[in-house]
Amino acid sequence: MVVTREDVIRGVKELGIRQGDVVLVHSSFKSLGPVEGGAETVVSGFLEVLGQEGTLVMPTLCQKDFAHSYETWHNNKPSDTGYLTEYFRKRPGSLRSDQATHSVAACGKAAVYLTEHHGHTQKRFGNMGDTPFSADSPWEKMYQMDAKIVMLGVTALYTTFRHYAEYVYIEECLKALEKHPQYAVMKDRLSAWNKPGVWPHVRNIWVYEQLEQKGLVTKSCCGNAELLCYSAREFVNLTLVALREQSEGVLWRTPAWDTDGWIAWQEEANRIVNKK
Repeated sequence: MVVTREDVIRGVKELGIRQGDVVLVHSSFKSLGPVEGGAETVVSGFLEVLGQEGTLVMPTLCQKDFAHSYETWHNNKPSDTGYLTEYFRKRPGSLRSDQATHSVAACGKAAVYLTEHHGHTQKRFGNMGDTPFSADSPWEKMYQMDAKIVMLGVTALYTTFRHYAEYVYIEECLKALEKHPQYAVMKDRLSAWNKPGVWPHVRNIWVYEQLEQKGLVTKSCCGNAELLCYSAREFVNLTLVALREQSEGVLWRTPAWDTDGWIAWQEEANRIVNKK
């Protein structure tokens, strides 16, 4: 079966996406199977559903040689998040945000607003630098606009918004500690750019499963690919609640990440705050 533009439009509409929406697409182009007209068919299908009032967004992350991202960044650097994102980045009418690790490309009504000033004015401390998920980033703006996240042929494992939620939670923790004498010591124990430390690495799949159980995920098919859709705001808000409550399962437990160290940090931070 060859995927047509009409197939894309149908699959997108079945997710509940409507004109005027802001939609972030994580994708595997090859998961669709043969596509009549190639990548342009997929992009134009989404844009047809979104209409003139809507905005299409794709992550254009740079992941190769990640440790040197800030040294090698330029706005024409290729996207490392799949063929469709690189096509969309270079497509006439697309704009890209100016940030080394977690840029996005956007097309539509809110494209300028979403991509301008990425990390330039309102930085936010974090393990991948203080600009990717800053208060002026596309991720913050998409959260505020309640963008819809679409997974096209990929699982919720690739939900980049988990990093945004981590940054917001760390900001919340540090703000609660900022007037305490131990503030600098506690902050220094956290992971920062190219600096080891503890960090709350959120397990995206766990968050997705909670959304699915609450009936907050819509699904459809296009060609050989399954499409999933859920709210960026609901994903982030659920994650923040789980982090605050230390919900079982919300954190990754792998040898690479010191989850027990993070839990100890969080418990110590809570003790400090509660003694105030």
